[in-house]
Amino acid sequence: MPEAVGQVLGAQVLGRISGDALPALSADALACLPERLHPASRYFLEQWLGGGLSTPDFLRWFHMPNSDYLEVGRCLLTALTAG
Repeated sequence: MPEAVGQVLGAQVLGRISGDALPALSADALACLPERLHPASRYFLEQWLGGGLSTPDFLRWFHMPNSDYLEVGRCLLTALTAG
């Protein structure tokens, strides 16, 4: 199991995932997000935004708790890398 997955699973079990706001996102990126984001997906998003997770790893792990997030991940990638 990748270390990042183990960390997020441990955080979920221990309830350490905070409810703090995500880093500032563009309106286009915010439009991609569901009303409530699963804590594991939120963790992977925060890691990716902070540079701690590569884009391929983000796309692989972000949708794991909810297959509906496949499109959300693609939308975020488009919104945040367009330019």
